Amino acid sequence: MKRNRVVAVACLVAAFLGVWPTSASAVAVKVALVHSNPELGNAPANVATLNTLVAEAFANGAKIIVTPELATTGFSITQQQVIDGLGFTAPYPELSQIRDLAIQHQGYVAVAIAEKTLDGKIYNTAVIFGPTGVVQTQQKRGLSGWHDRGVLPFDVITTPYGELATMICSDSYLPDWIRIATLKGADIVLLPSNWWGSGMETIWQTRARENGVWFLAANRWGTEVDTRYGFPYTYYMNDAPSAVIKPNGQITLIHRAEDDAVPQTRILYSTVNVEPSRIGTAFNPAYSVSQRRPEAYGEIANNYYRRDIEYVEAPGLPPTGTTRVATLAFRPVLNAQTNVQKIRQLYATQAPGAEVVVLPGLGVSLAPVNTHTSGWRAAEPWLSLQQFVNEKSISLLVTTIHERVPGSPQLRESLLLVRSGAQAQVKPQIHNSLTALGSGAEPVVLDLPHSRVGILTGRDALFPETGTHLAKSGIDLLLISSSVGVNTVLEGSFAASYLWDVAALRNLWTTRNNEVFHVAASDWTGNGVLIENGGGYISRMEELDASVPAGSLDLDSSFVRLKFLNSYYAFDLASLLGN
Repeated sequence: MKRNRVVAVACLVAAFLGVWPTSASAVAVKVALVHSNPELGNAPANVATLNTLVAEAFANGAKIIVTPELATTGFSITQQQVIDGLGFTAPYPELSQIRDLAIQHQGYVAVAIAEKTLDGKIYNTAVIFGPTGVVQTQQKRGLSGWHDRGVLPFDVITTPYGELATMICSDSYLPDWIRIATLKGADIVLLPSNWWGSGMETIWQTRARENGVWFLAANRWGTEVDTRYGFPYTYYMNDAPSAVIKPNGQITLIHRAEDDAVPQTRILYSTVNVEPSRIGTAFNPAYSVSQRRPEAYGEIANNYYRRDIEYVEAPGLPPTGTTRVATLAFRPVLNAQTNVQKIRQLYATQAPGAEVVVLPGLGVSLAPVNTHTSGWRAAEPWLSLQQFVNEKSISLLVTTIHERVPGSPQLRESLLLVRSGAQAQVKPQIHNSLTALGSGAEPVVLDLPHSRVGILTGRDALFPETGTHLAKSGIDLLLISSSVGVNTVLEGSFAASYLWDVAALRNLWTTRNNEVFHVAASDWTGNGVLIENGGGYISRMEELDASVPAGSLDLDSSFVRLKFLNSYYAFDLASLLGN
């Protein structure tokens, strides 16, 4: 931990100075994404196409190759079709030419197939061939109607270019599986996909950044008619992206078939660089990896919202109904009273009647607060803030403060929770920062008349486990008061994950929404969001900035009581929580 802290300080100083260096000794490897158009139900033709494309990619110097999800079958298949011949069984003789190419070129190929096992199970599988033949198989956990739920742990493959992990398409939607692979040392995530539409690249960007890993996502193109459900439905895949994404979340390559005048199969090439210190190790300096506090995420292990056993929601939830929630997204200034006046003005003009109000991190004052001394709440500016909350009958106002740690020079960023008619509460940061150690306490959960609310500092919200913990706690609404935003793109795994540029921060907030709760977030850069979750998707979103610095929505908790969360095997929980 001492070494990590020294590295962390050095990284942040470099980030602030804008001099983050790229290591000249990073190991570079050429990678290839196969952006193909599998023919539905024609495995021999699809394998022949893959044989040609993989040979070409290796001949052009690629050492890591990724194919689309179900590249050998097409997407709209049935279990019976897999049983009757579309399914391949280990050791996958149908793919022997690709196996031999991997051995010949001492490279790695992820081929996504339908699998039929000797014990009669059917899986959506990726087979990874390497210098010795089959080096790993990975099964999809998310169900598609025709296959069994994957039973394999998310393990990594050690290569000369970094540790490889493999996920299949929507298994990247929620953060858990990629987090597990990261904790096992993943440097590069291979993602065979069959994911159409827009927006998934923002999920991949967030997953890359919060884990400090490379993403290689290979999608498909074309159209496919699905007749499995009694009526024809045409999947349009020309808007499906293939992408290469850096550990700081920046896209270095992205392609959709509709980018071409005539959509066509392509091999997309890029270069990936992994630091030597990470190759062959589980070392990962990214902030939300190196500073995890598993003791704070215990609710991940509860049995609520599980579809593999009887579906039960978290107990004691408030009755459903609407709560008017406001985000005030302004840039705090040094004068605390000016900030309080700004809060009053924005509330009165753009969020009147809001019951819950989220301010930016350090939204009232940057000055340290001695919360261990009696009477601090009666001093300014906290007295004026409490008077405002009482006057407007606000159920909950959230910001953060610089809190002096008793008996220590440390300054921790703590949540300040102000409620009408009640004494203001202070809750310390969960995770370590450059100025203070974290508490390791579980995230704050409060029940309001019609909503269960989870509350995080912006820095604690960078850890995806906090969102999963809160979702499993049954929250309807997540409030984030943030001071992690910067107005420039940072390089370096620690710098880019400790401070997030505004675009990346917005991606993070919308991605946290995937766990089925509403989100209200405000950052000290003057940016924020209000997101209404319609039950697993964004039904309304207000993006706030200098032009629109505040907004409010009536958020209905009945929309988010049905949650779509991952179910865990014991080995998953052992990786996530260490138990």
